[in-house]
Amino acid sequence: MVDDDPNVGLLISAVLKKYNYAVTTLYGGSEVLAFLKDNTPDLILLDLRMPGIDGYALCKRIREAPATRDIPVIILSGVSEVDARVTTIELGADDYITKPFDVRELRARINRILKRKSEDTSLNPLTKLPGSPAIEEEVLRRLQGKETFAFCYVDADNFKAYNDVYGYAKGDEVIKTIASLLLGKARETSGDDYFVGHVGGDDFVLITSSEKAEPAAKAVTEEFDRLIPDFYTPEDRARGFITTLDRSNNTRQFPLMSLTVAIVAPRTQQHYAKIVESAAELKRYGKDLSSRRGSIYVKDRRI
Repeated sequence: MVDDDPNVGLLISAVLKKYNYAVTTLYGGSEVLAFLKDNTPDLILLDLRMPGIDGYALCKRIREAPATRDIPVIILSGVSEVDARVTTIELGADDYITKPFDVRELRARINRILKRKSEDTSLNPLTKLPGSPAIEEEVLRRLQGKETFAFCYVDADNFKAYNDVYGYAKGDEVIKTIASLLLGKARETSGDDYFVGHVGGDDFVLITSSEKAEPAAKAVTEEFDRLIPDFYTPEDRARGFITTLDRSNNTRQFPLMSLTVAIVAPRTQQHYAKIVESAAELKRYGKDLSSRRGSIYVKDRRI
């Protein structure tokens, strides 16, 4: 809840907490931007008239930043002019409620938007990341804009074996960790110039500028190797492998999970399918490297 009037924040916070919402009350645009660096709320209630960064500018910045552009925004303002409504909708707001408001209407609108978000089939249900259609749309947008960019295909090695031994609930924890890791490291290395998508299963895509791709991939693979041992029992961690059946029903030893990141940086305009094909080929090459230890990233250096 963002409003420079403390009384409004207290009222809305008290009402929503009765319905088991967790509410954080902030009083200005700078506070919000600082909060969003480390937090991703399910919804933002936003006033327009605030000192410093006003609601219009804040709504625009929320929609432009990759980490926050999918967060629903409801404008809650005393400004009732049609121009204000139109402007905020054009900036990306999901709804507009005029003060004074009925708390029942506010709650109903919040519930409707959150329900719609939870049912959005374009997002992966586990990670809430954009799926294949959105990934393709982002690549085509960059190709049409003649931007230089890198397409990074991220795959977890030995994930199926881990799922078989530890169960799907633990496997889901790994998937969510990879998603969080990609978002965090992309933001650290690429600023606002990144896109993270979830193809499905243990396959992800990171799109960023050509010069930021390798630093991002390096940060992701190093951090994954630091974190992943904690997902195993002390015994498996000490052994460095788990034992289970492979796809041919043969008993095999599988090393601890690692990541393979294939980086393709199109130098000329290409078809999306060609980019994906090149990334898949490079990923197979990286997985089969006999000299590798732990997670790696490989870049297509062919001209």
